[in-house]
This record gives sequence, structure tokens and C-alpha cells, in this order.
Amino acid sequence: MAQSTSAVYELVRSRILAGHYAPGEHLTEGQICDELGVSRTPVRAALARLGEEGLIITEPNRGAFVAQWTRADIEEVFELRTLLESRAAALAAQRRSDDECVELKKSVDEMDRLARARNADYKDDLHHNNREFHSLILSSARSPRLYRIAEQLADTSVTAGTYFYYSDDDIARSLHFHRDIADAILHQNSSVAADLMAAHLGVACVAFAARRFE
Repeated sequence: MAQSTSAVYELVRSRILAGHYAPGEHLTEGQICDELGVSRTPVRAALARLGEEGLIITEPNRGAFVAQWTRADIEEVFELRTLLESRAAALAAQRRSDDECVELKKSVDEMDRLARARNADYKDDLHHNNREFHSLILSSARSPRLYRIAEQLADTSVTAGTYFYYSDDDIARSLHFHRDIADAILHQNSSVAADLMAAHLGVACVAFAARRFE
């Protein structure tokens, strides 16, 4: 197992998002060191970073605990993401380059491949693919402030773990949205791109909350 801070951070973060570490669960450095076969230094740094992102809460004299997000928390984050990312999709349709359209299509095709292949870690792979797709749209919008705020919101919220809770039907629906959004951006249809992104995140919110709190 690689002992770099980034490798440990990514693994612990994925486990939190996937529900392997349950909300409210006590996380100790020793426990994670034993599970991952790494030293305390990268674990300590990874937990500090996850604390900054709000995925874990550190309590004095008690230690680190996985953050407990309520349904209201999740709905609020999705509402904010919808406002920001639907605007980004509209701007991307106006400002995107041909190369960015190619990259969006590649991302959609890769998502299709991952969903069909269903390898052992396919939901983790889909999680990263989804993150890339939304990030590509944000960068194509050519709005640095919008990019910075939306990226920070997506990176520091439990909604990044959507795919770990998705059913096959949820994944298929998400793929359909991604393909239609990419097509609207390709054809420079701002209003359709914005509406599709809003619908995509709205449906994602309902599906994710239902699975997470069932």
C-alpha cells in the first residue's frame, strides 16, 4: 500500500463516501493504520484534510468522527450545486472549445464503458468519472469565481458519494443526462444545457437521499 498522504486521503475519503465508515463512526489513527498497512503520519495528515472538508468532525479529548449529514444538509447542498452548475452549463454552451466538447464526449463514453464492465471498483470509478464530467463543464464556462465556488462545494460535501448509493437504474439515468447535457453544450444550446443540468441534479438529490436514508 502506498504511504503517501494523497493515497491515504483518497482511500479514506472513498470509504466515507461509500458508507464503509458510517456516519458518526469513531475513526482512530491506529485503526486506519492497521486497516491500510500504513504509518501514522499520512493518516494524521489525511484526517486533518478531511476535517477541513467537513467529512469528519474532530471533538476535543474524543477524536475524529465521520460527519453526520442530515437530509436537509444534502438537499441544501444539491440546491446550491443546481444554481451554480446549471449556470455553468449555460455558459459552457456559449464558451466551450471544440477540444472541450471532445473531452466531454470521451467522459460520457467512459462512463458508459464503466457501467457496462462493472469491475470490482466500478462505483468508485464512476464516482471519479462523474467528478471529471462536472469539472469539465465548470472549466468550460470560463468563469473563475463560479468554478472555484462550485468545485469547493462539490469537493467538500457528502454529495460527492452519490454513485456509491446508486442502483443500476440510477446509473443508467445519470448516463442519459450526461449524454444529453454534453450534446446541448456541443450544439451551443444554453437554455437546454441549463435545464438538463438542473433536472439532472434535482433527480440525483431525490435518488441519493432516498437510498442514503432508507
